Amino acid sequence: MATPDPVHFFDLYSDLPGPSKSWSPNTLKIRAVLNYKKVPYTQSFLSFPDIKSLFQILDLPPNNDQAFAYTLPVILSNKASAAAQNPHGAIKDSLPIALHLEKAFPFPSILPSGDASYALLVAVDRIMDLIYPAFWRLIPPLVVGHLDTRGQEYFHESRKNFLGGLPLPDVRRAALEDFDELWKVIETESASLIKILKGREGPFFEGEKPGLADFWLVSLWAFVERFDKELFGKIVALGDGEFGRLYDAARPWLEGQGVDKEWVVPPAASS
Repeated sequence: MATPDPVHFFDLYSDLPGPSKSWSPNTLKIRAVLNYKKVPYTQSFLSFPDIKSLFQILDLPPNNDQAFAYTLPVILSNKASAAAQNPHGAIKDSLPIALHLEKAFPFPSILPSGDASYALLVAVDRIMDLIYPAFWRLIPPLVVGHLDTRGQEYFHESRKNFLGGLPLPDVRRAALEDFDELWKVIETESASLIKILKGREGPFFEGEKPGLADFWLVSLWAFVERFDKELFGKIVALGDGEFGRLYDAARPWLEGQGVDKEWVVPPAASS
């Protein structure tokens, strides 16, 4: 089932217009890598409940986190290194996919300084982990209205326990009541990222050359931008505009599109 094209990319469906249709901070990481490397790719947008079926037909094991056992991104690659891992050439999860693409399509590199770039990614990702909890209360309640009907039902049910058992509108309402506290977390933890960016010769963490650390961060900012433009405006105004310059520089890679390809997913087998 490996794709005849270099890469087939599975993304999450939304009804958002144009390039904003791609909204997940995890799938956007891989979209940015594919576009930066100018890898020809096809793409399919799936509803949330179809991801389990995709894992089953591609012989991908579920994730260890049972709350999020079936997630995107997933790619199909016709490169031998992918076939060695999976009979269909299927790879899951953002980091393994990105590292596969770096090996299969080495130029331009997404690790421009080698191991130092990877260490930078780890450091940036740790800081992002401190910021994520603030966003999870503010943004996911806004996502559900842009999903298909099946996706909405799945999202309501799967996120309810993760977000304290409250209905999504109540989660958003409570988050807005606590906004000053949540914003303080975003502002405080973002200061470390701004410090790394400040004074660089270019807009990226390593100056003029983008890398995985940049793609990881701008994918989170794009997620916010898709659903809460007011909050996004506050984020890119932090510091001396470092986040805004980074986002503008990376925008073409976040917005690039592959060739749409319909992918019919059969119903998942009961587990």
